[in-house]
Amino acid sequence: MRTLGIDLGGTQIKCGVVENGSIIEERVCDTPAGGYKAVVSCMARQARLLMEKCAGTEYVGVGTPGLIDTAAGIVRYSNNIGWHDAPVRADLETLLGRPVRIANDAQCAALGEALYGAGRGCDRMAMLTVGTGVGGGFVRDGELETDGYGSMAYIFGHSIIAYDGKLCNCGRRGCLEAYASASAVAKRGERVFVPPKSVREIFEAARREDAVALGIVREFLDYLSAGVVNIANILRPRIIVIGGGVSGSCDMILPVLNEALKRGVYGYEYAPVRAVCAELGNCAGLAGAASLWRGKNI
Repeated sequence: MRTLGIDLGGTQIKCGVVENGSIIEERVCDTPAGGYKAVVSCMARQARLLMEKCAGTEYVGVGTPGLIDTAAGIVRYSNNIGWHDAPVRADLETLLGRPVRIANDAQCAALGEALYGAGRGCDRMAMLTVGTGVGGGFVRDGELETDGYGSMAYIFGHSIIAYDGKLCNCGRRGCLEAYASASAVAKRGERVFVPPKSVREIFEAARREDAVALGIVREFLDYLSAGVVNIANILRPRIIVIGGGVSGSCDMILPVLNEALKRGVYGYEYAPVRAVCAELGNCAGLAGAASLWRGKNI
């Protein structure tokens, strides 16, 4: 079955026709300014162009940032793109004439990795997407786990790891995202490097054993380890997939996380949990969005 996936980001919209997990045609465009209507119109325009080119596309799946009421097809709240109660499903169904399902973008990435990437064949997989923010999802037996409200659970980045700690973009204090995101690394770099280094440059400097860069990376890994151990103890997946922008440095990240899991997971010797690197890169969200139609939970 051919389905169309849409992966909405703050800077880019990716659309692709997916068949058996393979993206057979794709379009990428900048996310327009101008608010909700402009973004939905752009998504629909890109989707129509793909459907005209690839006959037989029956369904549409959308991954979008924020808290998603999947039953109603509404983005209840998205801090990243400034949406409140946005009726994405209804509007796209009207514009495209196809049934639409929506879910949180990081959870779509988790579904993509579970079905076609690092989690293939694994019955319980969690994913942590570490980039500008920290997101994730949990997949059991090939289906995305949701909650009574829809796609509003597994918001790993806003678990509290430091009581009354740093202010997070969400307005609360002490969130994992405030300590263990690429943005958090960049902010620390801005304070100590002149001129400021990018996150990639900070990791490269740490590889060269630059003392300042090593300190930043070690602090980031300490907090990330705390978040990963918490996820493991609460959900007990078999693997935790690390994706997002920092996954390009998995060779530095995974040894630390796996050692933390050995030390910090209760009863590790009876039911171990491993951290592994994502395999699909930027394609995970698109593949997962197009696969929302496989499951019963969305």
